[in-house]
Amino acid sequence: MQVLLVGQPNVGKSVIMNALTGAGAVVSNYPGTTVDVTRGFLHGTSRVVEVIDTPGTYTLHSDTEEQRVTQRLLIEGSPDVIVDVVDATNLARNLYLTLQLTDFDVPTVLALNQVDRAKQLGLEIDAGVIERELGIPVVPLIAVSGKGIEQLKQAILTGARRGRRYSFSDALEGMVERLAVEIRGTVPSDRLAQLRHPERALAMHLLEHDEVDRSILGAFPGLERLVEALHEEMRKEGLHCANCYRDCRFCPARLGGHPAFLTCVERTTIAKRIAGDATRILPQPKPAVEQKLEDILDQPFTGIPLLGIVAYLCFRGIMLSVDVFERLAEAASPYLQRLVGAILSLLPLGSFKGVLTEAVTEGLTLPFSVVMPAMLSVNLAIALLEDSGLMPRIAVAMDKATSVIGLRGQSIIPILLGFGCRAPAIMATRVLQDRRERLIAATLIGIVVPCAASLGIITGLIARSGADATIVVASMALAFVATGLLLGRRLAGHRDEFLAEVPPVRLPVLSNVWAKTRMRFGGFFVQVMPLLVGTSVVVRLLMEARWLESLAAISRFTIPYFGVRGEVFAGIAVTTLQRYLAPMVLLNLPLTPREATIACTMVALSYPCLPVSVLITKEIGWRSLLTVLIIATVLPLSAGIVLNTLLP
Repeated sequence: MQVLLVGQPNVGKSVIMNALTGAGAVVSNYPGTTVDVTRGFLHGTSRVVEVIDTPGTYTLHSDTEEQRVTQRLLIEGSPDVIVDVVDATNLARNLYLTLQLTDFDVPTVLALNQVDRAKQLGLEIDAGVIERELGIPVVPLIAVSGKGIEQLKQAILTGARRGRRYSFSDALEGMVERLAVEIRGTVPSDRLAQLRHPERALAMHLLEHDEVDRSILGAFPGLERLVEALHEEMRKEGLHCANCYRDCRFCPARLGGHPAFLTCVERTTIAKRIAGDATRILPQPKPAVEQKLEDILDQPFTGIPLLGIVAYLCFRGIMLSVDVFERLAEAASPYLQRLVGAILSLLPLGSFKGVLTEAVTEGLTLPFSVVMPAMLSVNLAIALLEDSGLMPRIAVAMDKATSVIGLRGQSIIPILLGFGCRAPAIMATRVLQDRRERLIAATLIGIVVPCAASLGIITGLIARSGADATIVVASMALAFVATGLLLGRRLAGHRDEFLAEVPPVRLPVLSNVWAKTRMRFGGFFVQVMPLLVGTSVVVRLLMEARWLESLAAISRFTIPYFGVRGEVFAGIAVTTLQRYLAPMVLLNLPLTPREATIACTMVALSYPCLPVSVLITKEIGWRSLLTVLIIATVLPLSAGIVLNTLLP
């Protein structure tokens, strides 16, 4: 049995997905695309029920890749049940998508989420009215607290029903039927069986000039000719919608009679009527804490300073956690060294025992004292911002600032995610407008934004070597702006106005926050820590063999230009393999504060790690990766030369 979760953005689908499937959900690309689809299995039941969380979409028109994926899962997939997740605070707008889903004639359940939030806004939704109108079960939910989830499971297993399909105006219905008849007579029965759904649903999509299945139109030219003929007929006849308002400035007749306008207006009218019948206005309650906070945050003069304070507190929290864990690791280091020495004494290591004991101890201490608290606290902060509804507000507040470099405020979301891990941040650039914006954001994330692991080690290197943190941070900020300005001016394109749906401010649910943090933090133990321990051992062995001293010969070139010795420059070059390995090499070298300041800055502005490079190639192409690598070569070298010239 297969269940599709379908709904508009910010309606709580992911929370419902986690509640239905537990920790068993996995994320993967939909075949042939870069769009993420989450799959899992319904837990708490003996039946095998696959649950698929589709990308959020406002409609089933093919305007974006996410919408096309949702369409294909509906039209060419094999769902047994559709769960339509609806936001109770935006009922009319959400029911537009519901009316499109009922055309598929698949058993459906409507999950009416955020009924508590609607009540706070003075809205009481009568689920019974919606159920009678649509003919499908309606389950009120408060997904973040789990209220109604068990009833939703039961409805999925035994209560789903095919919904009522509303008719359009007579003229439009006639055209839909003509195209449906043509599909039945033209498309082979095995192809229709593969699509599984009534000809009406496919007819609606083709009539709306949708790109849902161009292969059908390409394979059967008769259908394409009929679609074009129907469009021309609509333009000539100047069709109106069912509830015609002659003075409507969006009248389909004035806009050429295109069917997409006709169906849009008629669906919107039906959705508004159902929502109006099902909604009762309550006496306006006294605003809750969340509502008061939301009112404050949504005012620019109060919201922007408050969001700035939140960002500062997150930064201070990260630094505090690093400091606390560093003190704990320092206290535990002698005991750990004795333990490692005792274990290694059982092996026939000879003269390498002392080197390995020191290398393994430091390789274990550094990840737990610097990298682990930085990664944990960064990911925790990001999860709190997401779950509280503050992340989209930061995007809106930053829109004017990001417009300077040709990006919309929405770009701040993947950029902030990059401080946790840059790999998912690169994938998050899919929310941006076009390839131009994605290239600018990916370049900034890949080069200038430090992930939690590299941030932690660079912080540790600054603390141990006495480097000037102010210069390092200022250089990174200047490089961020300069790179953004350069790309924003050089790349052709335009920046559309930023429109964003801002979810309500909520008190974060700790279970959701911890689940997100745990998922993102898991890479520390399987990816980061083994690399750091291994690197520590290798560097110590190279130092013992005096191999690094052989690099002193290139100092006559590196010192005049970059102000660092040859072995230090070699340590910086390790960033071509992995960003956070370079500071690990530098930690094992004696550095002056001036040398450390230049080296930290060059590392912080260097190459993206290998996984990020692969993702950039996959998401926006190898030419974009080449651009990123060229900038990643020029930027740190330029920064080294400038700092060597300016620093006393």
